[in-house]
Formats: sequence, structure tokens, C-alpha cells
Amino acid sequence: MKKNYLCQIYWCFIFTFSLFLETNAQSVGSIGFIAFNADGDDDFAIVALADITASSTIYFTDNESDGIGGITSGEGTLTWITGEKIIKAGTVIIFTDVDNDTNPNFGVSIGSLSETGGFNISPSSKDGIIAFLGTDDKTPTSFIAAIQIGNDSSTLGPFDVDAITLTDTGLIIGTSIVVIDSSASPDGAKYAGSRSNKTSYSDYYTLLNDDVINWTNIVNGDGETLLPFSVEAFTINTTTWTGNNSSAWNLIGNWDNGIPSSSSSVIIPDVINSPIISESVEVGNLIINTGEIVTIEGSKSLSVSGQLIVSGSLNLNSESSILVFGSSSGNITYTRTLSTANWYLLSPPVVGQDEDDFASASGLATGSGSNLGLGSYNTISDTWSYYQGVASVATLTNGQGYAVKLASSGDVSFTGTLLTNDLIPIAMTTTGNGFNLIGNPYPSYINSTSILTLSTTALLTETLWIWDQSANAGAGAYTTKVTADAFQIAPGQGFFVQSDADGGNLLINESFQSHQGVDTFLRSIPRPEVHLNLTDGTNKMLTKVYYIDGTTTGFDNGYDGPMFGGVSNNFAIYTHTVANGFGRNLAIQSLPDNNYENLVVPIGINAGSGTEITISAEAVDFPIGINVFLEDKENNSFTRLDQTNAKYTTTLSANLDGIGRFFLHTSSSALSIDNLSALDNISLYTTNQKNLRIVGIQQGETKVKLYNILGKQILKTSFIANGVNDVAIPNLKTGIYVVQIENQEGNLNRKIIIE
Repeated sequence: MKKNYLCQIYWCFIFTFSLFLETNAQSVGSIGFIAFNADGDDDFAIVALADITASSTIYFTDNESDGIGGITSGEGTLTWITGEKIIKAGTVIIFTDVDNDTNPNFGVSIGSLSETGGFNISPSSKDGIIAFLGTDDKTPTSFIAAIQIGNDSSTLGPFDVDAITLTDTGLIIGTSIVVIDSSASPDGAKYAGSRSNKTSYSDYYTLLNDDVINWTNIVNGDGETLLPFSVEAFTINTTTWTGNNSSAWNLIGNWDNGIPSSSSSVIIPDVINSPIISESVEVGNLIINTGEIVTIEGSKSLSVSGQLIVSGSLNLNSESSILVFGSSSGNITYTRTLSTANWYLLSPPVVGQDEDDFASASGLATGSGSNLGLGSYNTISDTWSYYQGVASVATLTNGQGYAVKLASSGDVSFTGTLLTNDLIPIAMTTTGNGFNLIGNPYPSYINSTSILTLSTTALLTETLWIWDQSANAGAGAYTTKVTADAFQIAPGQGFFVQSDADGGNLLINESFQSHQGVDTFLRSIPRPEVHLNLTDGTNKMLTKVYYIDGTTTGFDNGYDGPMFGGVSNNFAIYTHTVANGFGRNLAIQSLPDNNYENLVVPIGINAGSGTEITISAEAVDFPIGINVFLEDKENNSFTRLDQTNAKYTTTLSANLDGIGRFFLHTSSSALSIDNLSALDNISLYTTNQKNLRIVGIQQGETKVKLYNILGKQILKTSFIANGVNDVAIPNLKTGIYVVQIENQEGNLNRKIIIE
């Protein structure tokens, strides 16, 4: 059911995406070629001379024009998908090792790249590259730019080695075609002219077309010596900070050539008033000179489409963010405010933070022995190791999570360089319980959905766990997030994931980054939800049930999320799936949103004998007329929980550790014991290949028979019911089986799946 739903969403997205491309496609001259290398593994670079629409597809081929609006065959084509964000005009994009898609460095600096055929830039054949839009990599619908590498003087125009011109393409030298060395055969060349003196981006074609003055060519040499290509953005004005009036960034009197825009190259010299960014801003390039300090206030953002050069200081306050699409040099400092003296899971959003410097500046809490409030998690032994205050040469690892506790509330700061590419894939450790503590490696927000869905081969479930220091009445607790939450992970945030038995690599890519206006725990997605709260007067725990179209009553990876199992859960509330959940204790369960009356959810509680517990509920965005009830089988009672101040309180006469006593019902009418058969809401699942667990039958002799799909009986046994009963089963092949239950309350047939 869920798979069909996701397919519908996928095809709907593809249709919308196709319309989007048709109405927002690039046009002639909207990009320009600014570099190439034809030696070794080929490379080239382009500049966006107009904004490139998010999720565009642009093709690059070394085939020639066929003279009638198409391209020839026999060579290769690159398919570039530009990524989820608009690429601003002036941005430089680098294509690396493009003649070999098996090369580990094959790719593009923004978006993703793939290859068909044999793409290869050959200077000896007066080769070139054509950029086009199309229905596929063989069928152009419009041409947008080209570069000619050398030219045969006996022919009429670029790409004329086959006596075919580009006149049918609509491309013109000087406005959409760049010709490099019209007589020789260069091995490489790069644009070396100005990137900041034009009043419009299209004007740069006049500079790009002057290969004598504005290009550096390598003829009969090694084009690889030109690498790496510069990612300095092209801008259409340069403005310098004066600070004449105040520290306000968006005040025209503080700049010598206007308030910066995304088209600006910005210079911050050392002056009396240092700039403070109190609104989210975008620039092309940003240079901060020695002695100057630039501050980004909390919840504000800075986007740099080109280069960031920090010789002075760039300070980001808690919840702020920065995105740099080009290169970055120099250190930044990211400060995170810890509002309590509780433990936090943190991760350095920079590269190179010295461990000793961080510890000495942070005011860490002291613990037993020499332990200080900086801990790392050892997955193999499921233990914590704490900083001892002994000087070392260690640095905090970018992409790794740490536990931090201060002696009192305050700030912690991370100083280092900014990561401007994908984090090296994290190898998941599988020994022990498989929980790995990692973190956001960027000073920007990253989307949990991207991490979880692209790392499914490395993870046991599409689930991550955040330590929420404000949960459990301020004592802190682990909060579960699944793919369906589309959770934004804040800069400096650490989190747990659980590896599967085979390990694999967790992926955190540069393209996952974004700016957000709120911090980690404040974002939610509207949908029907029930939040079940459990308290003993001191501790407060929570479990959630989502109702989402397309999900099932079984375990849906990415929609159902287990509780964090790296700590003991002596006091807890959770649910089991309605069907085929394999005994997982779920902090989040997702169910279909069209069958409320027939969904009975087993609720699990862990609490000690003699404890007075109170269960309450919050129904969020629930359908009008659907009510929420709690069933207590031991007390034979139903309590409606979705009304104001409604709650259910009872004192436990024995330890609770699992499901079987409490159930969640959603119904349009009042419920009582008379409404239901005693067998209506039992749960059946296998805890392993040799054990069947039956939950929810409270008393009486119960007979159990097990049949295969062909109707052959393979098990017959009985037990005296006590709420939770285990039945030994023989080794069975993977498949569907039928369990038949007979009790004084009635009979029941239920299918189970053996995996």
C-alpha cells in the first residue's frame, strides 16, 4: 500500500518537474565556459550568467551539431542535474575528471553528474563542448552555449572539422560561443580576466571571447597544470564596507558603492565600526581583511555564491548559518548557546577545532575522578569516554558527535575552517549495539530526510535520535526522528543512528545544507497525530502515533521509529505496530489515515510496582468526530483522552515491562468493554525465528494452531494466558502463516509473516 502511494507521489513529482523545466529553462548565453583541461582526466568550468533554476537538467556533449538542430553521435554526453537550490548568476561550477565516470573524482561542484558514451576533449581534433537542453541526452530542444577548442582556418566557423557550422543552433560567437586559440591546438586554457567590472552578467561574453588578452593557454604542454580552476564568483559590482554611520550591514551609508547583493564582491577592511549581519543576506564574494570582525546574529544567515576569504574574524552566533558555494579560506567561529547545565549532544561545525582549546574555553562540568564534561561514545563497548584535562594534540572530529556538559549555562565556541564539499562517508561501526554518535559537520542546517534515505544500506532503520535536554521535565530524554519528520538538524547538533549488521557508509553531503529560520526542535509537519504522555509525578515520557496516507499497519521504514536503545528505559511509554511489527518498541508509529475505527494500537509501558502512573493524550490536527480512547484490560475500563484535561491514573500492583495491558483506540462513538471481543485487539509477532509472542489475552486456557499457506497444520499447543505469552515454534521457511487461537472468549485467525 505504501509503495503504491509513494509511486503516485513520484510520478506526480516527475510530471510537475517536467512542466517546471518547460517554463523555467535556461536560454541562449545563460552560461559561459571559462576553463578546460584536455590532458589526463578532462576537466572544464562554466559560470552562470543568469540564475539557473533549481532541479534543472543541462547536457554537455563533445559531439558536433548535425546542421539541422540536432547533434551527431559517436562521442559522449554529460547529464548535469543542478540540485535542489537556485544557482545564482555569477556562480562558478567545476566539472572534474569528466572523461571517466568510474574515476572517484568524477563529478561536479554543485548538483550531480552522469555520463553516457565516451566524453573526451581532444585538442588535436579541434574539439569543443556544446551545452544544450533536451528531452534526453541525444535530443536537443535548445542550445545555450558552446566552447570551440582551436579551429580549422579553412572552414567557416566553430566545430567545422566536419564542415558543419553551428548556425542552426542559434549560438553566436561573442554572445554564447567562446573560441579559444583559433589556429593552435591548446591542451588547456582558463579565463584570467576580470570577474567584477561589468554592469550586467551578459556583458562578460565580450571579455570571455578575447582569448588573447583574457585567457591563459597551454599549447603543447600539460593542461593539468592549470588546475585547480578558480571558483571566484563573477559579480557586477564591488562594494567596500566603510562603517561610517554604524555597524548595521543593510545601511547604505556604511558602504562606498551600495548595500551588497548576491551580485556583489564585498570587501570588509579594518575600520572602527565592524559590521553586524542582523538580516539574512547574500553576496557573490566576501573578503574580510586582517583585524576586522564580521558577526552574524542568531537565526540570521549569510550566503556566499563565490569565494569566502577570511583573514580577520567571522563569528556566527547560535542558530545562525552560512552557505558557501565556492571555496573558503581562513577560520570562522561558531558559537552555540547551552541554556541549561544539562548534557547536550554537539558536533563541531568546522574543521580543525583543537580539543584542549575547546575544553579550556568552555567551562566544562567536573565529574568523578578526573572526568570533565566532554565525552565521546564508544560503539564497540557501548560506553562513554571523558576528557581528562590532560594536554593532547587531538582535534575534535568534524562529523562526529560529542556529549558536552557545562558547569553552568553558557556558550561554547568552535573555531576552524569551513567544509565546502561532501563529508568523507562515515563508516558505520556494527560491533556492540550498533549505535553511532555523529553530527552535523556544517555551519548550516541539514535535512535528516536526505541523510536517512541515501544511507539505507548502512542503517538498521531510517531513524535518528536527538538528545533533547528540555524533555522529561527538564531532565532530558532521547527524541526519535524518522524520515517522515523531514527534520532539520541544526549547526553544532550531534545525533545517534543505528547501523545494520553489515555496516556501510553514512552519507552527509554538501547539497543537504540549507538556511532555516528556527532551531532544531521547533519544526513540525501538519498531519493527524496522537501524542501519548506518561508521568509518575517526576518523570515525563512521550510516544507519538502519526496517521499518514499510504502507510500500513506493519513496520514502515522511515515512518516508524524505535525508541533509542543505547540506554536503559526503566520508565518509558511506546507502542507496537498493529500487525507484523516484530516486537519493536516504537517511539513513533505511522498508520493509515482512512481506517481509524479499526486501528487498535498496543501501548507498552515500563514502570515499577507501586508506581502511580498517569496517561494523557494530545490529539493534533485530528479529524472532527474521531475520539481517542485508552483501554486498560486489567481494570476493564475505557477512558476518553482527547478532551481538555483528560487523563487516566492508576497505581501498578506489579512491574510493567511491555505491552498487553493498555491499548489505544480511535473511534467516532463511545467505547465500553461490551463493544469489543476479548480477542479483538491481541498482537501476534515473532521475536525471533523460534518464538511466537501472543499479547493481549489476559486469562484462561488458550489453544494455538499454526498452519502454512497451503493449510497444513505444523503446530498445536496451548497455554494459560497471562497477558504476554511466548510459544515455541519450529524452524520455518520465510513466508505467510496462519495462527488459529481458541479461548473461552472466542476464536481468532490471524496471518503472520516469518522473515
